[in-house]
Amino acid sequence: MVDAILFLAGAILLLSTRTTQMLVGYAVLAVTIGVFVVPAALGSPLSLMLFGMSALLKIVVAPLGILAFVRANPKAGDLRPSLAAPVRLLLVVAFALVAREAIVPTLGSAELQSVTVYVVLCGIGILIVHRNLLSHVVGLLVLGTGVTLAGAILAPTLPESVELGATFDALVATFIGLALVRAFFAHNPVLDVDALRSLRG
Repeated sequence: MVDAILFLAGAILLLSTRTTQMLVGYAVLAVTIGVFVVPAALGSPLSLMLFGMSALLKIVVAPLGILAFVRANPKAGDLRPSLAAPVRLLLVVAFALVAREAIVPTLGSAELQSVTVYVVLCGIGILIVHRNLLSHVVGLLVLGTGVTLAGAILAPTLPESVELGATFDALVATFIGLALVRAFFAHNPVLDVDALRSLRG
């Protein structure tokens, strides 16, 4: 069941052409990964508090910030993927197959290994497939979610450190990312990566 939910979330993330659709996939993915991470956060009140802050930032504040930006700037809602839908679907299937066969002994059980690898691959895929800067912010959040899961598996005795890192990651990816997107928006309202290459000095 969990594998099917994660596959669906990855498919939404990579197949979506609208920011709002992508955020639905991200929310499903983040909540599902949160279920895997929460046992490590129950070790102490501090880790539980940091987990709550991280979850609030990643699942509520970050999507609301992106939605508010898209509502104020509707042109930014088009993700403008660089690959056709069938190719993106094949990419999702390939990620699922690679994750299923991945062997990372330090990541514990086979299920956790495949989940971690799949989430990280989806994050990288978003950064490669979509040309809109907002999708890159979501891609960084997805990558951060995968790294958080890996951290919770690799360092179960250090939940405070894991959650502090996850919270900082969410903060950087969301707020600094949105600040950069807003600055770029003045140059190009579509937020297309190709159009923004002219900004390189």
